[in-house]
Amino acid sequence: MKRIVLFSTPTPTNIDKILKQIFPEELKNKVLAYMPSDGSNPPQKYIDEWKSYAERYDADFNLINNFQIASKEERNKLLGSNILVISGGNTFKLLDNLRKSGLDKIIVEFTKKESFVMSGFSAGALVLTPTIEILDLVKHDINEVGLKDLSGLNIVNFEVLPHYSEHEHKDLLNEYKNQTKNEVKEISDEDSIIINLHRCRH
Repeated sequence: MKRIVLFSTPTPTNIDKILKQIFPEELKNKVLAYMPSDGSNPPQKYIDEWKSYAERYDADFNLINNFQIASKEERNKLLGSNILVISGGNTFKLLDNLRKSGLDKIIVEFTKKESFVMSGFSAGALVLTPTIEILDLVKHDINEVGLKDLSGLNIVNFEVLPHYSEHEHKDLLNEYKNQTKNEVKEISDEDSIIINLHRCRH
């Protein structure tokens, strides 16, 4: 199986549904690679949270540091896993970290595995798309690293707007849709996008 799971944030009402997609029964010998968006200073409580999810679904757990040039060990940890979760945070910093560490290329390599689940939420979802330019319009994050190239990893062929609120973002999103050549999918805080074998559904 090959699956991509995109969502905005884990909430008490959506987390069980999302975890069932990330840790499917049919995926054998589960190994979760958890990648905090800021590998230099990841909050321990979120590491512990995802470690507990891995234990719940009988999966091994690997913590991936994207902050420095990835060692052979770090690359092997990622490629030796069959589930990857990339967390939320500052999208510009995450994308910058991925490029500087070289893990952007390893993530693309991960998608060539025969069987995998890849999940990104918030910033982690945005970096998997063709571009994060939507952040110039919807000011979720500050470009504190001065990133100029806003190209994403292009693992999915559409853009996303996490944390979508119709009241807050509808007009801005319609404006942006007229500017970009890509399809744009909104993701509310309770919603998710599941991609199975090149089929997309909400």
